[in-house]
Amino acid sequence: MFKKMLTILISSLLIGNIIAWFSGAAPIDFKKIDYSKTEFEQLEFLTAELDQNQSDPELMLQLGQLYSYHNEIDRADNLLATAYQQDPENMLIKAAYFSNEGKLAGAMFDPAMGLYKLYRLRQAMNQVDEAALQASSDFNVRLVRLLTFSFVGEVSGHFDRVFEDEDWFIALIEKDNDALPGEVKQLVYLALANAYMIKGLDNSNELNIALDYYQKAENLAECPSTMLDACEQLSQMVITLGEA
Repeated sequence: MFKKMLTILISSLLIGNIIAWFSGAAPIDFKKIDYSKTEFEQLEFLTAELDQNQSDPELMLQLGQLYSYHNEIDRADNLLATAYQQDPENMLIKAAYFSNEGKLAGAMFDPAMGLYKLYRLRQAMNQVDEAALQASSDFNVRLVRLLTFSFVGEVSGHFDRVFEDEDWFIALIEKDNDALPGEVKQLVYLALANAYMIKGLDNSNELNIALDYYQKAENLAECPSTMLDACEQLSQMVITLGEA
């Protein structure tokens, strides 16, 4: 379950890392991320399975998110849009589809000076939020929302949801520290560290909370490749606080 979850969710982090500098009409260049050996094997497996089961929305979801994770966002869209058409009541598919839609919004050229891009992004983020509201007890969907809004920030229009999800996830971790794999806990901590760093622009106390979450994440493992930009910014925050 968690292997599938990680495949699905890490792409949301990529959205956040890129959309954090979302502005204006110019297209964002989503650079393709190389496949590891394991990921390439997964790609081959899912492709073969989908060839045999061409109407399976779960396979479309997994393969589509693998493409999105590697920034092949048009290929991802083809699969996720079809999966969503086939199973619009599946909130995980809905969240995944509209997460990738956020990338497509960033990648487009907007002759309206970025106004349409912002509208398109907000519409996508609204749908991610709606999916999480409709499946509020679904761990996977709720994690999509946390990761996405933590990094998209205020421009998502739903930044306050991050702190609702913080309460939910921290309660889950405190109840049973082994309920989540270390990799997943690290993603939660990094997302929250980034969110509090954003809030800390106006409040130094928030920066201390960000520092605490970042140190918890750092103690679990090295920074994931999808989070290098965020980790670099958080590391700089640590240096700044140390000099203060």
